[in-house]
Amino acid sequence: MPKRKTSKALARTKSTAPALQQRFAIADTEIRPEQFYRLPERQPTERGPWSDEPEKIAWKDHETGLDCIILRQENSTLSGYVSVDPDHPLHGYNHDALPRAVRNVCHGCVDYAEPCRKYGPEAVRVCHIRPTGTPSHAPGEDHHDDKWWFGFRTSHSGDLVPVGMKPHRHREEGEVYRDMHFVFHEVRNLARALKAFTHRPVEGSSKPLQIGSRAIDEDQA
Repeated sequence: MPKRKTSKALARTKSTAPALQQRFAIADTEIRPEQFYRLPERQPTERGPWSDEPEKIAWKDHETGLDCIILRQENSTLSGYVSVDPDHPLHGYNHDALPRAVRNVCHGCVDYAEPCRKYGPEAVRVCHIRPTGTPSHAPGEDHHDDKWWFGFRTSHSGDLVPVGMKPHRHREEGEVYRDMHFVFHEVRNLARALKAFTHRPVEGSSKPLQIGSRAIDEDQA
């Protein structure tokens, strides 16, 4: 008999998108998830406080109306993100050009500022919120693609990084894993700061802010 031909199947993503819950309890409140993913490949092999957490959850903040995301990174730490629309005065700004009142409001400071990522798996993209299971739109067809995302990570000195090795200078006794409840609080703080900035000018500034500019007055930076 001729040998049966075999072929190697392309590696498929292991992420799963469970049916969306109407409510998800987090921190001291409940939210309505718009995306909810489990990614076993981003979970540490050993059990820990991360074991029962989702790897990505997205929602619209009730107080500010801003889109928010918590996403687990490849090192199994969580990062938080908040987006603003093109009419926001900080849309398009680099993270190091943000005024201090926004940049310093979350854990370790804002260190991410990027447009919506149009490509890549939905489960790991920092992009506009689209309910899990709905089809993707072609680039440019979705009116949310012009959002600008600000974010922060939880892999700083003193933070427990479950996977991988950190530089020696960052290793400290008593490192703390920043869980989803902690990151949610920080995301909410960032959303409030961005929303508040929408409604007030830069105090004492003699020049209008320029997108991408780093020349913000030092007392306002």
